[in-house]
Amino acid sequence: MTSADIPLSFLLSGEFRDKYPHRLVARFPHVARQLDLLWNDGAAVAAYFSELMVSSRPQRQGFPPEVAAEIMALSMAYDRIGAIKPMLERQASVAAAVVDPWEHERAIRELERLGIAMTLPNFLRAIESGDEALCRLFIHAGFDVNARDAREWTPLMVAAFSGKETVAFELIRYGADIHVADLAGYTPLHWAAYQGYRKVVELLLVKGLPADIPSRAGITPMVQAAARGHPDVVKALLKARANPNVAARDGSTPLLKAVANGHLDVIELLLQAGASIDVAMKDGKTLREIARHAKNPAIAARIARAAHAPARGAGSPWLQDAGRLR
Repeated sequence: MTSADIPLSFLLSGEFRDKYPHRLVARFPHVARQLDLLWNDGAAVAAYFSELMVSSRPQRQGFPPEVAAEIMALSMAYDRIGAIKPMLERQASVAAAVVDPWEHERAIRELERLGIAMTLPNFLRAIESGDEALCRLFIHAGFDVNARDAREWTPLMVAAFSGKETVAFELIRYGADIHVADLAGYTPLHWAAYQGYRKVVELLLVKGLPADIPSRAGITPMVQAAARGHPDVVKALLKARANPNVAARDGSTPLLKAVANGHLDVIELLLQAGASIDVAMKDGKTLREIARHAKNPAIAARIARAAHAPARGAGSPWLQDAGRLR
């Protein structure tokens, strides 16, 4: 596992390594990942610390004392630690990108020295290949972060589709519009969900993209994640209160797509979150019929069990269940 995969790893390389919450990371990695994701947003991370320390949900079990102590210590130290994460990321990935009044000119000169023209195709290729240093040169040289190609894709869409979390964060920090949509109405969140890039999905959700945002065909990010079999992304969307029963114009729902494509783990998540089995495509083919013809007999059996399970209560069951999918 690389340091990029370890939540809050930026603390380990600085003067605040004594504040690193080892027990929290080991026992509650989802909480550590959320803190890592929110770290650069002071108001958001403060609210999350408050939620962790003073939960308003009576059914939530508290943290063990030693973990609670780590959370408290990290919360109290946050004002002193501040936005160390982006600083360390810049130092680690692009040592030459010093933030100063001459940064713009330096970036332009460096691109010229490298013989790289400031064109959209060159920028998008840098994003797709994961060349963070080159991406930052384009950004700091003043290239339009909301430029569009023939598909109406922006650099942020390419970063989301390619799973380049660090580049996506940098683009957003420099003004990339998270609400853009391509010719078919798909947003960066759709493409990150389609590809299964949970960290990018979580970043876009935290930055304000609605979890149920539809394409022109009414397809939500959860439909794409379910169709492709990405349980971690489905969990992230459910936690963000995405509705598992929103249907696209062709009648497909996340559960129907998961059944049709044979993703049993996603099926289980969606059923737990209150997804309905009483749905059908516009052509009349029902979810139950699709399940009966599934190659995996476990899928037909699971849907059959769901058909005989007690009905869910009134209200919004996906909101109740999403909190348990952590």
